[in-house]
Amino acid sequence: MKILPPLLLAAACVAAGATNVSASCLASGVSTQSVSLSSGGKNIERWQVKPDEIHRNRLANGFELGLKIEPATTEKYAELFERTKSKAFDELVKISVYDMGGAEPKLLTHTWGGANSKQGYGPRGGADGVPAIGEPGIELWLHKPACVTKDDLAKLK
Repeated sequence: MKILPPLLLAAACVAAGATNVSASCLASGVSTQSVSLSSGGKNIERWQVKPDEIHRNRLANGFELGLKIEPATTEKYAELFERTKSKAFDELVKISVYDMGGAEPKLLTHTWGGANSKQGYGPRGGADGVPAIGEPGIELWLHKPACVTKDDLAKLK
């Protein structure tokens, strides 16, 4: 039974047409973070996250957007465990939003979200209010598939 949820997740990703989401699983058996960016209900771009990179995109309204997605640190989880007394958390990522229009990236906000979640940013809020992004704002769909390998199956026998 331990294998069923990851298989269902992988099937749901394929059924939803998210082959780029599971590409890391199919190629190497390793789960990697990916992001889909949309604005005003229109898909703009999908990419595989590189944790040390600020990903750039020019929005339709002309705003020069920068996004950096990083895994949560052990210190962040320790702080959450201490503060909430919970026994477990969904995997988290740090989401940093930048204005890339100047000579240097300007950090507008950073928030924490699930590695598999939807986050919104714009003048009216969402995960955080960021007036500089302008209307209609952006939505991030964060995806990190669960991978199952033949080695995993062998361990269960």
